[in-house]
Amino acid sequence: MMSPAEIRGLFPALASPTVFMDNAGGSQLPACVIDAMTRYLRENYVQLNADYDASRRATATVARAREVVRTFVNGDGIGEVIFGSSTTVLCYQLAAAYAEARRGGGRDQVIVCTAGHEANVGPWMRLASRGFEVVPWQAEPVTVNEKEINFRPSLETLKGLLSERTLLVLFPQVSNILGEVWDVRAVADLAHGVGARVLVDGVAYAPHRAPDVAAFGCDWYVYSTYKVFGPHMAAMFGTTEAFAELTGPNHEFISGGPYKWELGGPNHEGCAGVGALWDFVCQVTGTGTREWVGGPGTVKARRAVFERAFGEMQRIEEGLQGKLMAYLRGKRGVRIVGPAAADSTRVATVSFTSERTSPQEISRFLGERGIGIRWGHAYSKRLCEAMGLGGGVARVSLVAYNTVGELEQLFGALDAVL
Repeated sequence: MMSPAEIRGLFPALASPTVFMDNAGGSQLPACVIDAMTRYLRENYVQLNADYDASRRATATVARAREVVRTFVNGDGIGEVIFGSSTTVLCYQLAAAYAEARRGGGRDQVIVCTAGHEANVGPWMRLASRGFEVVPWQAEPVTVNEKEINFRPSLETLKGLLSERTLLVLFPQVSNILGEVWDVRAVADLAHGVGARVLVDGVAYAPHRAPDVAAFGCDWYVYSTYKVFGPHMAAMFGTTEAFAELTGPNHEFISGGPYKWELGGPNHEGCAGVGALWDFVCQVTGTGTREWVGGPGTVKARRAVFERAFGEMQRIEEGLQGKLMAYLRGKRGVRIVGPAAADSTRVATVSFTSERTSPQEISRFLGERGIGIRWGHAYSKRLCEAMGLGGGVARVSLVAYNTVGELEQLFGALDAVL
């Protein structure tokens, strides 16, 4: 297994003086991903499914990306993967397909957890104009440790919303503001109990843990590959049964399969980068060069390697997260937005506010010193408004390539502005 310093050494951008702590907005790329995309553009930049070698290699590159994502989310044998330019686009496409299908049995109700990113909220809210009843499921204030106020969606509330009319439940596994990991399996079990499908937004979870759709029991799972050490694309997993109920939006003469959902086809060079996530996890785990992709289809991706790699990166992140939480808890007038725990119940995406300084000023001050964070609602505007945070939050988001030294830089700068 690589050391934290060795993992950091896999990312060329980290040689720059910039401190990247806006990783929830997009992670940096390991060299193997950059190389895979460059190699594809240099050697196989042709259309798919033709009868010459370069096209066969290009076709295998896209198939390889699907295989790698299926294995990453533990969906082998139970479903398929489609690609799109963003999570927002994929959710809009899926919402349109459900609107056209109008699955029978009087199912016209959609329950939308509004605590998530707008990518998995807005597309479903718009179904109200197409005859669906859209029911918001909001996060509710809860008291933690008898004094801290946190927000999370209540399963008891969900029980009261579900009915035999429920078609879908849309739910974030992790809020990109609050950082807490929520119980996907419990939501799926409740929804399936009334015959509804579940779409899980895994965008804020997948950069930190290897998703397990088989254990989650969800019907759909979507995440952004550019936040998981890959190119600016998104991937959506769907079970075989869930796909069978719908018709993809691509041309009428395309009979089915993933391409039926990928208008114009997926980004081919992007797929080369997505497939190279396997190279990256093999490097992190020290599995050996014999396991690396090196080209499409050379070695089948294995779930155990993803679990080991992301397990190690989680261990590193939790150490960093603990230091960050301890620092913020010790600052007068600072409120951690979300749980203040520093363990596996949350990810290292940490939002906070200050009585002294606005989130915008905190971000600007740090940016002038080469430290990149984020301020605002991070496209979770409905959640921020529900919590009374109209000005948004300051958000520090860490991954395994961040270091204790970078945290010390951050703390020094924050001492001057908080």
